[in-house]
Amino acid sequence: MVTDYTGLLPERVERVVVADNREDLQRIVKRANDNGQQISVAGLQHSQGGHTYYKDGVVIDMRTFNRILELDERQKTIRVEAGATWEDVQEALLPYGLALKVTQSQSIFTIGGSLSVNAHGRDIRFGSMAETVEEMTLLTPTGEIKNVTRDDLDEWMKYVFGGYGLFGVILDVTLQLTDNDLYVIQTEKLKTSEYESYFTQLVDHQNTAMHYARLSVAPSSFLNEMYIINYNYTDKQDQKDFLKKEQGVRLSKIALDMGRQGGALEDLFWAMQKRYIASIHGKEITRNNAMRSESTFMEYTKPGRVEVLQEFFVPVDAYEDYIHNLKQVISADDKTDDFKVHNITIRYAAKDSFTTLNYAKEDMVGLVVLMQHGVKEEAVTNATSIIQRWTDVTLKHGGTYYLPYYRYQTKNQFRRSYPAWENFANEKLRRDPNEVFQNMFYDYYIK
Repeated sequence: MVTDYTGLLPERVERVVVADNREDLQRIVKRANDNGQQISVAGLQHSQGGHTYYKDGVVIDMRTFNRILELDERQKTIRVEAGATWEDVQEALLPYGLALKVTQSQSIFTIGGSLSVNAHGRDIRFGSMAETVEEMTLLTPTGEIKNVTRDDLDEWMKYVFGGYGLFGVILDVTLQLTDNDLYVIQTEKLKTSEYESYFTQLVDHQNTAMHYARLSVAPSSFLNEMYIINYNYTDKQDQKDFLKKEQGVRLSKIALDMGRQGGALEDLFWAMQKRYIASIHGKEITRNNAMRSESTFMEYTKPGRVEVLQEFFVPVDAYEDYIHNLKQVISADDKTDDFKVHNITIRYAAKDSFTTLNYAKEDMVGLVVLMQHGVKEEAVTNATSIIQRWTDVTLKHGGTYYLPYYRYQTKNQFRRSYPAWENFANEKLRRDPNEVFQNMFYDYYIK
């Protein structure tokens, strides 16, 4: 019996195979084509919608497939196996004063997993994660090992990145790098109505490398107040050989647990966040360390409840109206509600014209939402209804939602958000005629 991060979709599989070498993986795939077996690919399984397993299938655990294969300091590239984490890559880069161009805000995820969901991060200069890959070694659904470049005529990258493990196994990738610059942190409080014009100027002025914001979900300032955090260039390089470790985990967890209760405690939690954000103004941080935020304090294990993520994207110029309409969907004070929203982080997602299931069809603002609800049928049904209404508001404003999370959205909402889904499905059958690579996401939304 396996599941993923939320535990909402447990399923029984035939077996889990730990990846050892590419020849063994190739034999597994060829055997699956011969005997009708289904295969899913798993990393750290932080996705939440059954993307890494399938009923009675074989799960390939890629976490041991984690070697750094080649580092080219002059060309600023690194070739790494797909089961390595971003932390593994950062440790390899540190002695050379280099850093990744794009990664998630935490360094705990695997490279293959991040590319399979086409994750994005805080950087506002380099585009999507898929844009930073120069080459890839792919084990195709028919068992062929191919070296794929960006100008490959078969366009494998277009489907593999953001393809949720349905187009084969990423064996290794060559990533573009940049310098491990030293940034100065700038923080500022804004009204929600000010953010559109503020962000447009921020992108145009070119002084900021990375950016994100927090949007208040506290009752007294609900969706009206924001704090922005910028990482501005200093024209200096890192002179210290260290990667920061998790800090203040216990206090952060106590504060978050308090905010999770809603009401006046949510107001207090927001006040504490504002105080902390104001305290880091003017501090310096390296690019690598800005890409390894704390995550341990977010762990949530309350019996009978689950904490999940959703992410919604809207065009930058629709943000203010969107937030105004959102106030009709979620409660300002959810203390007595089963469905609670704890945190909304705002990030930028530049237009993606490369991948097939692209969530940023133009320059978008992403709302990363941390929410909580019960696990009984009535509670899940209620949460599903709220999130579907939230998705409808998002679609109304020309937006989309992110696919790695639990399947609250309807099939119609999926197809409206991802109009290229049919092309994706047709290419899946063309490249994987025996439908060897399967998962619960594919089974629910695409088949």
